[in-house]
Amino acid sequence: MNKILAILCLGFTLYTGMNMVFADEAVYYNQKVTVHSGDTMWSIANRWSDDKEDVREVMHRIVEANNLKSKHIYPGQVLTIPVKAVTHNDFMLAGK
Repeated sequence: MNKILAILCLGFTLYTGMNMVFADEAVYYNQKVTVHSGDTMWSIANRWSDDKEDVREVMHRIVEANNLKSKHIYPGQVLTIPVKAVTHNDFMLAGK
């Protein structure tokens, strides 16, 4: 019984490790957006984040992509938004 349990644990550990090693890295494409009156960095990031993403991570990507010194934006400013592309693994995990 202990050998079977040890083999199952080892198999699970190897399976999990392999998934982590061979997991697809996120792929992004750039979308240009013009800031309108009333827009905030949070509202723009929230608009372009997917269900599984933290809005703060999207805000960080926007700041980095545009070499911004702060998260303050102004109307008329054109921002590059790194949008997460759907990968094959995302599609498969969604059960589609």
